[in-house]
Amino acid sequence: MADWSKPTITSNYVLFVDEAKNRDIDAITLQKIPLTGPPTGSIKLVRAPVKFQEWDGAAFVDQVLSVDGGGSGSANAAGARINFGLGTMAVQNANAVAITGGTLLNVTSNGTFSQTASSSLTNVAVNPTAGTYGVHIAGNPTVNQSFGLFVQAGTGKGDFCINVANRAATIGGMVMRGDMTLHIMNRLIIPVGVDYWAVP
Repeated sequence: MADWSKPTITSNYVLFVDEAKNRDIDAITLQKIPLTGPPTGSIKLVRAPVKFQEWDGAAFVDQVLSVDGGGSGSANAAGARINFGLGTMAVQNANAVAITGGTLLNVTSNGTFSQTASSSLTNVAVNPTAGTYGVHIAGNPTVNQSFGLFVQAGTGKGDFCINVANRAATIGGMVMRGDMTLHIMNRLIIPVGVDYWAVP
């Protein structure tokens, strides 16, 4: 809008007032209308896309606002995510999330969890503190409303619905096979009152 090389000593009074006013408008609007002869270091606000630029004496150069200044500190989305402390989860859709490590705490699920790969779901490590459950599965307390735990496997003797062993997996305790036969490897102890009946 304004010619920033003016006013000069030769400008008459009428032109001087207009030239000074136009410069004021350029300054307050951050060069909404392109001006002539911008001084080096002058700041321009581009309206579409909205961004700041600075005149380096030859061209207007895009300026990146720091995070402290309310910006992203980067000229691209990947750099912005790094500056904001966002990891790879930030670019995953809710219906296609891949988690390859880390720890899940206090997870609540109201849906269905399924393992669709050919490999089994393994290495679910639970380290409870003294006096607490490693895994606590409870159904709806209303009678006949839900299952606490429902386990399925193949129907053959080599298919295990449940396989219980000690922590080091060196001693087998109990196996429920796919043909619905229950195998107790050591002893079955049945509490009756204050007594315990051990079946060898």
